Amino acid sequence: MTPRVGIIYPTYNGPESYRDITRCFETLVKLNYPRDCVEIICVENPSSHGASIPFIEKEWMLRVGIDFPKLTTRYNPKDIGYSGANNVGLEIAIEHGCDYVFLLNQDSDTDPDFLKTVVDRAESDKNIMFVQSLLLLGQDKNRVNSIGNRYHFLGHGYAGGYGWTKDQADSFFNDERKTNPDLIVPYFTGAAVLVRVEMAKKIGLFDTPFYMYHEDVDATFNARVHGWKTVIEPSSIVYHYYAFSRSIKKFYWMERNRIMVDLSYYKLPTLILIAVPFFCVEAASILFAFRSGWWREKLRSWAFFFQPSTWKWIAQRRNRIQSERVIGDREFLKWATSKILFQESGHEGDGAEGIQKDAGGFIMSKIANPVLTFMWNVIYFLIRW
Repeated sequence: MTPRVGIIYPTYNGPESYRDITRCFETLVKLNYPRDCVEIICVENPSSHGASIPFIEKEWMLRVGIDFPKLTTRYNPKDIGYSGANNVGLEIAIEHGCDYVFLLNQDSDTDPDFLKTVVDRAESDKNIMFVQSLLLLGQDKNRVNSIGNRYHFLGHGYAGGYGWTKDQADSFFNDERKTNPDLIVPYFTGAAVLVRVEMAKKIGLFDTPFYMYHEDVDATFNARVHGWKTVIEPSSIVYHYYAFSRSIKKFYWMERNRIMVDLSYYKLPTLILIAVPFFCVEAASILFAFRSGWWREKLRSWAFFFQPSTWKWIAQRRNRIQSERVIGDREFLKWATSKILFQESGHEGDGAEGIQKDAGGFIMSKIANPVLTFMWNVIYFLIRW
C-alpha cells in the first residue's frame, strides 16, 4: 500500500510570492507519485503585503484532480512563524490520515521523483524519523545548497557542502557511505525534508516558540536523543532559491535559539566543559556584531535569558528531554564539528555580508577555528557520559 503524504507548504506573502509559488506548483504538476496519495497543505501566516491563499485557491483549486494533487489551505489569524505554520500543517495531515509529511519551502521547486525516493528510503528503515532531500541551488542547479547541515558544538549551524558541484556531492556521498552507510546527517534543513508522522505524534515536530531558525536543529536532536535517525537521500532532489538573510532581525532568532538548544540537550557536565569556549566566542561575537551592524539583535538575544519566563521554558524543555533520552552526550555529540564556517549570503545588505566576512576572515580561520578545534578535541575526549 502506497504511503499517504502531506506536503506542508508554508506561505508568507511578499513581492516574490506569486512567482515562487507558481514556479514550485508547476513542478509539483510533474510529481511522480500516485495523485490520490498526495495532499498539498498550504499554511499561511499574516503579512503586511496581503495574502497568497486567495490566488492559490483561485488558480490552483480548479486544477485539483486534473493535473494537481488534493489542495488544502489554512490561513492563520496571527503570525506563529515557520515553526508554528509547520505544526499546523502537521495537525491537518494527521487529521487527514497521512503517514508522512514533507516540509517544502515556498522558494523551492522539485524534481519529479523527489517524493518517491525519500518515501522509499524511509520505508526501508523504521528507525528513520527524518529524510532530507539533496538540496541544490535554484539559481545554479549544478551547485549544492545543502548535503545535510553541520552543527558546531557551541550551537552554530550552517549548510554542509554549500557551493559544491553536483559531482562533488556525489563523490562525497560515495566516500561517506564507507563509514556512514545510513548517510546520517548532523541535522536536516527544513527546506526539504520528509517526516514520519507516527514519530512526530509521539515527540512533536517543532517547538512553536522557536518561531524560526534552529527549529530544525532542535527537531533533529529531539529525534536523536530518542534513538531515531536523521538521514539524507541523495537521489531525492529539490532546488532552493536560497538567500541567507532578508532581514537583520533574523539574527536575534538565530542567536537566541542556538543557546536554547545547548541548554536543553547538553548534560550539566558538558555545559561546564564548554563554558570557557562558549563565553570566549560570545565575547568575540559581540565585537563582530558591532562591526557588522547587528549588535542590537545580539544584545536582545542575551536579554531574553534574563527573563524568568525564559528559564521556566528551559526547565520544562530540559526536564522532558533529559528524562526521555536514551543516548548519552558522547554518542549524541559525535556529529558535532569544531569549526565555525559561513556560506555566501545570496543577498546584499542587512549585515549578511559582514557576518560572512567575519566568519571567513583571518582571525576566525587562522586563530579561532584552530583553537576551537583543539579545545573540542580535548572536551570530547573528556565526555564519557
